[in-house]
Amino acid sequence: MSTGTPTMPPDPSPPLRSRHRPPGVPADAPQEVVRAVDAAVMGNRGGGMDCLLEMVSEGQGELPHSVVDVLLGTMGGVDGLDEVRDTTGTGTSPSIMSNSGAAITAAELLPHLPFSEEPSPRTRMAVGLHAALRACTRNRAMCSSSGLLAVLLESAEKLFVGTGRSSTSPSSWDGTPLLQCIQLLGGHSLSVKDLHSWLGLVKKVLGTSWATPLMLALEKAMGSEEARGPAATFEFDGESSGLLGPGDSRWPFSSGYGFATWIYIESFSDTLSTATAAAAIAAAAAATSGKSSAMSAAAAASALAGEGTIHMPRLFSFLSSDNQGVEAYFHGQFLVVESGGGKGKKASLHFTYAFKPRRWYFVGLEHTNKHGLLGKGDSELRLYVDGSLHESRAFDFPRISKPLAFCCIGTNPPPTIAGLQRRRRQCPLFAEMGPIYIFREPIGPDRMSRLALRGGDILPTFGNGAGFPWKATNDHIKNMAEESFALNHEIGGSLHLLYHPSLLSGRFCPDASPSGSAGSFYFFFLH
Repeated sequence: MSTGTPTMPPDPSPPLRSRHRPPGVPADAPQEVVRAVDAAVMGNRGGGMDCLLEMVSEGQGELPHSVVDVLLGTMGGVDGLDEVRDTTGTGTSPSIMSNSGAAITAAELLPHLPFSEEPSPRTRMAVGLHAALRACTRNRAMCSSSGLLAVLLESAEKLFVGTGRSSTSPSSWDGTPLLQCIQLLGGHSLSVKDLHSWLGLVKKVLGTSWATPLMLALEKAMGSEEARGPAATFEFDGESSGLLGPGDSRWPFSSGYGFATWIYIESFSDTLSTATAAAAIAAAAAATSGKSSAMSAAAAASALAGEGTIHMPRLFSFLSSDNQGVEAYFHGQFLVVESGGGKGKKASLHFTYAFKPRRWYFVGLEHTNKHGLLGKGDSELRLYVDGSLHESRAFDFPRISKPLAFCCIGTNPPPTIAGLQRRRRQCPLFAEMGPIYIFREPIGPDRMSRLALRGGDILPTFGNGAGFPWKATNDHIKNMAEESFALNHEIGGSLHLLYHPSLLSGRFCPDASPSGSAGSFYFFFLH
C-alpha cells in the first residue's frame, strides 16, 4: 500500500442516459431503429413510419432485419422461423403479446419490406406475426380490438393486386403466412366491414393465383374451432387473473350442486413433469375399475396440489375460511374434484377424460346427494363433456359446516387474502370461459344436454313473459326461441348463480340468475 499523498480519483463522468427498450428488443439493435419503432407505435407518422419506410428500402443491408427484430420484440412475439413446437399435447405456455400497436405497425410495413433473399425481412415479419397471433386467444383479441384485420387486408391488397410502391412483382413472394394471419383473426372475430373488405379483395384478385387461397382462408375462418365458442368470454391470463365472488351463507346445498360453462384452455400446465405425472395417474385410474382406483388417483393428485409445488389451474374454488368446500382443478389434462369437510377430512376424484388444449368444450359437473332413511345415502359425481354424460362415479358428498368465504372462478383464493393458502401456490387458469351457471341442485342429463346445445351466446331471461318468442321471423327461429324459453323456465328454479361475460362492466359482472341476490363477481388482475 503506498504511503505517498493519496490522490482523489477523478470525478466519474455522468452515465449516458439510455433510452428505455421494451422487453424482448435485442440489446444490440440500432438506437435509431428503436426510436423510429417507438414513434410509429405511438402514432407519429412523420417521425416514425416514414423513417421506417426509409430504413427498409432496398440497399439498406441488414437494417430491414433489425427493424423486424425490434418490431417483433416490441409486440412481444417470437420469430416464427425459430418457434418451438408443442410435443406434449398439453399446450406449451403461450407468449402473451405486450403491444398490439407494434403488430399494426408491422402489418402496415409488410408490403414495403424486401423479399429477394429468404428468409427475407418480409417473410420473417409475416411468420412472426402469425406465431404471435397463434400463440393464444388473448393475442388475437387484443389485435382484433385494435383493428389489425383491416390493416392486414389492406397490405394483402397492395401485395396481391400489385399497387404497392415496392411490389413490382407481387407474385414472386409467397404470401401464405399473411393469409394465415388473416384467417386466424377472421376466425376470432369478423365484422361486417372486414367481411366486405375481404370479399372485395377476392373480387380484385379474380384471375390471379390468390383468389382461391383467399376464399379458402375465409371458409376455414368461418369454420374454425375458435368460431365455435361464445362471442363474449371471460379471459384468464394464467398468471394473476380470476373471478372473485362474495361469500355465500346459503352453501352447502342439501340436494347437491351443479356447475356448467364453456371453456377454451390455452395451456394446462407449466411443466412437462406435471403433464407426465397426470397422464400416469389417469392411466392408473382407467386401468382399474371401481371407486378405489379413482380415489387413489385423485389422492395422489391432491397430495401434489397440497404441496404447493405443482401448477394445477383451478376451474373453480368454493372454500370456507377453514378450508372446507369444493375445488375443481386440472392435473395435466385431467379434471380433479376435491372436497373438504370438517376436522380436515378430504376426498378427491380424478376423472379419466383427457381434455385437449385450444379447443372449445362445454363442461358440466354435478354432485348428487341422495338422502337415505338413516341420514346416509348414495352420492355420485358426474362429468359432462359437450352435453354428453362422460363419467359418473360414487363420491361422498362433503359435510360442510361453515358458509363459503371464497367463491373463485378460474383461480383459487389469492394468498394475500386467504390464510388457508399457506402451503398452496396460486394456480390461475390460462383460458377463456363463457357463461358460468351454478345450480343449487343437479339438473340432470337432459337439461345439461339442452344447455350445451343452446350454446354460450344466449343471455337467459326469467320471469313472466321473459323471452317469449312472439317476434320470431320464421319457424326455425321460433322453435329455437321456444326451446330456449322452456329451458330457462325449467332451470330457473334450480339456478343459484349466473355470470355472463356480456354483462361484464369494467371489472364487475352482476348475477343474472332469477334471484340476482349474490351480487357481483369481481374480475381481477393482480399485476
